[in-house]
This record gives sequence, C-alpha cells and structure tokens, in this order.
Amino acid sequence: MNPRLILLIALVVVFSVGGGALSFLYGGGITLQQAYEDNQVSIIQKTHAGNIPHNLTIKNNGSQPLVVAKGTILKSEESQDLVIIENKKISPNSNDSVQAYCMEPDEKAITGKTLKPSGTVSTEINQIISNSNPSDLQNATRSQLQIWIIVGKGNVDPYTGEAMAVVEKQGIRYYQLREKLNTAKNSVMKQFNLTNVTLENISITADSSSATTWLGDIRQWFRLNIGI
Repeated sequence: MNPRLILLIALVVVFSVGGGALSFLYGGGITLQQAYEDNQVSIIQKTHAGNIPHNLTIKNNGSQPLVVAKGTILKSEESQDLVIIENKKISPNSNDSVQAYCMEPDEKAITGKTLKPSGTVSTEINQIISNSNPSDLQNATRSQLQIWIIVGKGNVDPYTGEAMAVVEKQGIRYYQLREKLNTAKNSVMKQFNLTNVTLENISITADSSSATTWLGDIRQWFRLNIGI
C-alpha cells in the first residue's frame, strides 16, 4: 500500500479520536470562518461581472496564518455569491489574491463589495472545481457553466446577471451561450449520473458534519503543508 495513504489513514484515526484536531489541521493557523467571526479578515470583490474566474483580495488582519480552503462559499448582500477554487495560506497582517467561480448566474459581481464565508459547496461542485483549469478560459468557462447548471437545477437564463455579463465579456452570441449551457447540463448529468428529477433536487452545499468533509480537511492540510 502507498506509504502516504497509510500515513493519512493513521492520522485520521488518531485525530478523530483525540482533541486538538483543528490545531493540527491548520498548523497553528485559523480558518476563514473563524477569522471572520473574530473580525480578523476582510474579503473584497476585485473583478467586474463576466470575468471567469473572479479575483478577490483577502486580507488577514490577525496574528495567525489564515487558511483559505477551496470550496468555501462566500456570500454578499450586494454582489455575486462566489466559491473559492484554490487553497492558500495567508500570512498574518498581509493580503493575497484568491480565485473564485460565481454561484448565481442571475446576479452580477460588483467590484469593491465585501463578502463573508458561509459553509462549503457540495461534493459535486467541489469535483467540478478540482477538475477545472482556471488559467485556461475555455476550460474555466466550461466549469463555471457546470456550476451554474447545478445551482440553477438545470435551468440558467442567459439574459440576466452574470450570464449576460459573460456574453458581453467574451464577445459571444446568446445562442452560443445557450449551446454551451446545454452541453454543460448534459456533461453534469452524465458525470454524476443524474436525471432531470435528481438534478432538480441536488444540493449545492455540503453537510459539514459528514465524515467526508472531515477527511477533506485532513487532505487539505496535507496539500497546504506537505504538498501531497
């Protein structure tokens, strides 16, 4: 068996039984949710509607490293809700740029607006993010549309909000976006073995109490601190 896998399993067993798991996971750092609750972080929308992916500025105002986790949902009262698509660790009293896909095709991102962490996305959306390449516009656009299909339960209006902004930003026709959305829907249904009915009922958020989420935190720590 792979030695790294053995080590990972052993750590899951040890730290699921004992206390102090969060301290281990984040290496003395603090999660985005914890930092927000302690007023130690600011999250600002930096890019205009239609960008794929979007860019945020996250400022760590605290005295501990800030762990930014892929799959974290960011909500805004005035702008587009987003989902972070990369893992980062931000040093104390510093800021960094973080990439994100948008969650709501019928809303627009507004630069300068603040956001706050609000849970994590479902396994399906996280898998789409993990398989995406944000540096390739075509690939990133495909991933973004797949997320919209899940959030929109299979139906996305190309004439509103962020969807309309993508048409303008990329200089494409509305019929082309409709075709891309149809392709994205077929891809999502095939990838996750969904029917029209199950697609309408699919969740967009994760169950934070599940073992899957806890194991994901362990894997995240390895990626951030060991690189495996």
